[in-house]
Amino acid sequence: MSKQLYKVFDEVEFKAQLLAKYWNNFYTEISEHLPDTYQPEMQELSIKLDEALSNLVDQLRNPTLTLATTGTTSSGKSTLVNLLCGAEIVPVAVSEMSAGAVTIEYSKEKSLIIHETPGALWECGEWRGITEDRIYQRLYQVMISYIENREKQPNLACPQSTIFYPFRLVKESQLELPQGTRVKILDLPGLAYVGDRGNADVIKQCREALCIVTYNSAETDAHKVKSLLQEVVQQVKDLGGSPARMLFTLNRIDVFRADKNWPETENRFVEKAIRDIKNELTEQLKEYTEDIEKLQVIKLSTWPALLALQIQNNDDIYSAEACKKADNNFNGLINEDILEVLPRNVQKWSRHDRNRVAEALWQESYAEEFQQHLKEHINQHFPQLVIPQAIERFNVAAGNAVAEWAVQTTTAILSSSEEHYQQECENISHIRSSVDLFLQLSNANLRKPFEKIDAKFKEVREKKSEEDLVFYIEKTLNELQTVEPYDQLGEKLYPLYGWRRELSRGINQVLEAVVESLEKGTIMLENPYLKKANASNVNLLANNLNRLVKLGYTASVAKNGETREARTNENKDKLKQLNEELNELSIHLNLVIEDVLQQISRQEIDRMYQAVAELFNCHLSHLEKGANNRAPNIIVRLPESQLNQVKNQLSLKLNFESGFEITPGTWKEETRSFFHWFWIVPKYNDRPSDNAKIPSIKSLFEGWRDQAGKPQVEIVEQIVQWLLEQIDCLKKNVDKIHNDILDRYQARLDKANQEITLDYEKKRNVWEPIQQKAQNIAEEFSSLGILLKEES
Repeated sequence: MSKQLYKVFDEVEFKAQLLAKYWNNFYTEISEHLPDTYQPEMQELSIKLDEALSNLVDQLRNPTLTLATTGTTSSGKSTLVNLLCGAEIVPVAVSEMSAGAVTIEYSKEKSLIIHETPGALWECGEWRGITEDRIYQRLYQVMISYIENREKQPNLACPQSTIFYPFRLVKESQLELPQGTRVKILDLPGLAYVGDRGNADVIKQCREALCIVTYNSAETDAHKVKSLLQEVVQQVKDLGGSPARMLFTLNRIDVFRADKNWPETENRFVEKAIRDIKNELTEQLKEYTEDIEKLQVIKLSTWPALLALQIQNNDDIYSAEACKKADNNFNGLINEDILEVLPRNVQKWSRHDRNRVAEALWQESYAEEFQQHLKEHINQHFPQLVIPQAIERFNVAAGNAVAEWAVQTTTAILSSSEEHYQQECENISHIRSSVDLFLQLSNANLRKPFEKIDAKFKEVREKKSEEDLVFYIEKTLNELQTVEPYDQLGEKLYPLYGWRRELSRGINQVLEAVVESLEKGTIMLENPYLKKANASNVNLLANNLNRLVKLGYTASVAKNGETREARTNENKDKLKQLNEELNELSIHLNLVIEDVLQQISRQEIDRMYQAVAELFNCHLSHLEKGANNRAPNIIVRLPESQLNQVKNQLSLKLNFESGFEITPGTWKEETRSFFHWFWIVPKYNDRPSDNAKIPSIKSLFEGWRDQAGKPQVEIVEQIVQWLLEQIDCLKKNVDKIHNDILDRYQARLDKANQEITLDYEKKRNVWEPIQQKAQNIAEEFSSLGILLKEES
């Protein structure tokens, strides 16, 4: 978007104001030719239009820009937030530590609110006129208190804080926002905290936010890099919606400066990282394939960039501390010409020296490039997040009604004479029948694939078919997407059958971590899915695995299984304990996988909702176009915000079993005595034993995986029934709107027939030109959002 950002908002406002003028002029002209009985309805329309215009102008002049930050483990996300703020106010933690969800709202006055949350064990309250250091310290204490107590209280609500601060993103980045724009930065928690209810509420705000996703470029371990890519995908899924509004940053990129072959190694890493991120996202978010291909991925080193700002601080002590950190950690980013003339004691650096160092750090950390990319990202995507919704609300509140009244009233008047009235009544009846038939056929075409799936489900349930239902859904929906208008959807319906792959992926990664832990005898429960599970449940699982390892269920026993005969009481007890622990393993796995599935299910259900919304939007657009072709002077509007309301909740549940059967048996104990054939012939006595075939971890894994597949038939039934309900609900609402529109036209025709006398001259010289103006007004209201589409 090339033009200044605020001008895009200004032009939409100007066009909306122009529409109000068109209506006022039309109102004045048509009032001269209408009886006074028309005035109440016209005045009501004017009042609604004024209110809707006032609300639209307010939304355009005072929009909210929300910038959400999230990232992979140790990616420098908090440092990025501090960079955006221009000050170190958010604690920079390690690993999976978190200060909860922190909202930073632009304000000239500084203050901090730590909100009351259930069970909070830290000081809550509001502090006005607080310094940067005190903000940092208070949030740090909150973070430490939360982390320490979360182990004992897994359900402890995550902290929620709001900072009001004059951050540099607004002051110095020249964003050219509308003057009244409210700007917020959301510092989101890591994966380990995303399931907390309070955090989930904050993350919902991200659906209308621009997002920065940070990636840890310093990680070199192949296993951990794979885990980081999974974290990226999980973060994107949690944020919801299209990745197009997300800016990806390869942070800590300065790590490559130490390489002999820099910048070749850095460039090679960047190319591979971009390719891997896009491939991983495409693999798991196929519905956004086109958006993912256009993703922006940029380089950045947040810490030296932040130090560059701190070095330029007017406080000499604060500046000197930043200089020392830069000198100790980032000499590689400072040109040798500068280093050669710098005093070794940073306290002796002049202001000129400091500015040179700051400039070098700023440029070499790619901070300037990042700032420019961020500005372009905001310019491109911010209007799309605000303006279409504002226009939709404007049209629903008044625009659609004004357009409908103008066209319907003038058309009714032109058809109000006795010679045309009866003919127009018959025309309305014909239109109603024609549109009803069109809507009915369109609804049948939409229902047909899901009815086929429902029929196939019944065949499978009754053992009349062994077809894979999920593959059948995929095949059926692919057929739907070869038919107009659904051929425009691309991969948008993928989530309706892709959920199985995502559930399986999550289950497999949890089970693989358990298998690896038992085979190697070392607990390895680290992957993005397990990070999202309840920490207490994961700890219980880890303890259970440790006990199994101590009982010998590891290495070859875990890998291959064995047949064991317990002869002594001690061995019988161990066998019994092993059986109990394997049964416990099922219990703990159930708890952990239930947590994991809850997170995956939420993501997949959200994606299904979005897929159905895309399907219904396509369907509604087709219906609106078809209805207006059959009723050109009726003005049929089917607003998505009113009709496309996907309802009801889906839920997915799985259960697991393991363990083995212990059966009683006997074994022969050899005994010898002096008198029994002089020790030559042994004597055998039967002794009781407990016998069991201990399963291998491979057989357990396959059993768990089979168990995970059993509920899929029920899940398919639930999804299909839910979809059919949504389609029926949509049809019912569309039918009502369509009939209400025609009923209003019939009423306006009846009124015109009773109250208006129309001769040939008046019809030709007055009402035909007025009708043309009415149609122009309807087109102008309809095209209000076209300006934005042309800019995007």
